[in-house]
Amino acid sequence: MENPKNILNCLLYPVTEHSDRAELPAIVETDVETPGASGSTHKTYNYGQMQSLIDAAHEEFLARKVSKGDRVMMAAPNSARLLASILALWRIGAVAVPVDARVTVQEVQNVAKRLKVKLLCGSMRHNPDFLSANQSMEAENIGLVDISALAEEPKDASALPKSERSEADLKEPAFIILTSGTTGTPKGAVHDLHSLMINLEELGEMASLKQEMRGLLPLPLSHIFGLEVMLICFLFGARVVFCDLTPNGFFACINKYDPHILVGVPTVYAAMLNVPDGRLNLNSAHILLSGGAPLPVSLAEDFQGKFGKKLNNGYGSTESKIIALNLIGPHDSVGKPIPSVKVEIIGDNDEPVGEGETGEITISGSNLMLGYVDNPEATAKAVRNGRYYTGDLGHIKDQQIYISGRAKEMIVVAGNKVFPAEVEDVLLNHPNAAEVAVIGVPHKSLGQTVKAVIVIKDKDLSELLKKGGDAKKAARQELIGQFKDYSKDNLKRELRPMEWDFRAAEDYLPKTLSGKVDKKKLEAVGATT
Repeated sequence: MENPKNILNCLLYPVTEHSDRAELPAIVETDVETPGASGSTHKTYNYGQMQSLIDAAHEEFLARKVSKGDRVMMAAPNSARLLASILALWRIGAVAVPVDARVTVQEVQNVAKRLKVKLLCGSMRHNPDFLSANQSMEAENIGLVDISALAEEPKDASALPKSERSEADLKEPAFIILTSGTTGTPKGAVHDLHSLMINLEELGEMASLKQEMRGLLPLPLSHIFGLEVMLICFLFGARVVFCDLTPNGFFACINKYDPHILVGVPTVYAAMLNVPDGRLNLNSAHILLSGGAPLPVSLAEDFQGKFGKKLNNGYGSTESKIIALNLIGPHDSVGKPIPSVKVEIIGDNDEPVGEGETGEITISGSNLMLGYVDNPEATAKAVRNGRYYTGDLGHIKDQQIYISGRAKEMIVVAGNKVFPAEVEDVLLNHPNAAEVAVIGVPHKSLGQTVKAVIVIKDKDLSELLKKGGDAKKAARQELIGQFKDYSKDNLKRELRPMEWDFRAAEDYLPKTLSGKVDKKKLEAVGATT
């Protein structure tokens, strides 16, 4: 295992540590800062230019009096300058707080005030309203920085202090990742660099990353999955192409860059199944990471059948970082844990259960967050006796981790436990199902019943659903008949939906910023059938 300090220096000083990489492509921007223009323009930065960008950001932050321990928030799209800013802050010993660029200016202001940040960085190119936060932020003594206007080179790189981080420094707060907030106000998970460096090296070696490989990254650096994949590639000398998460932008970049590594969410991989044969170039792809949401087994099987490529499920959380990758295991597994972590399945008595038995998945090891920022109560609830309680239910067999579902999403029908994922996976196999989400709804006698929200593929029935009135009723009755018959043949009684919500082909399910189906929004809609 490489010394974490040496690993960090490879990120902070990519060319100083690896002079042979100076001319290698490092980052490709595909105009992700301009909504709707993904793939229209492409700008490449090599590793030498990236070190200059890091130097320039370092210089800017020092001029802004940023010092060790200061929190700096960044609400900007993926870009070379965003990555450079994060790395520059780590040179100083400051704390980077990346948040998704799609949140509103008001939301950004609220989080900035709550976290007591020193600077708020945004992108005027992406969001011209960013400077409207100026008066509000000045009242809180929070400065503003336009990341998109950062210089490409420092005025005097020789005047920049060399980052000399001790082992103790590496175990202090370095970045804060906000949780999704689907169960309430987002919490900020605080992480250090010591555990991150170990995690990056283990994952990179597990994935056999090599210099000059090409990776496609549509996930934001404000998401732990996106941030880690970016840093792993940067550490190993690979090229990362920033692109949109929309299918068209994603597909265009696949064909242009012939990537070795793809990073996506299940909905994007599902959309690839609808692309005519021969239209997508996956010749070089050998790692196709899926994260952000559960990967249906049926999708993984269909994908391998069509493209001859295995989708590699990953597992982790904002609180634990990525802790497992399924590179060669069964489709329904999320893989084996990385060496530095211990995964245990805990039963109702708070004791480990036997192999193959279902319980709550817990994670222990140096990879865990330091805690939730300014929230000791939530930290104590999530991390007990050195274990992080994930809220996921699952089991371990032959060292492989299997996920049943979220404990909070479990539906209890007349005393029978129903995990939405097992119903969703079956319904997705129906030829007319494009997207499926399953939620629990109250029932007077059964406690709860299963409700399925389904985006259909059939264009004619979609048109009838959009018309409303008798046409919509007729379409619904036909669809209910289709899916009820299918459920009787493929699902146990307690798993069969009793309520149905059908949506037209273009009426996609609501998603969170990280690409998950937003079930809180679906539950809030109530019974719309």
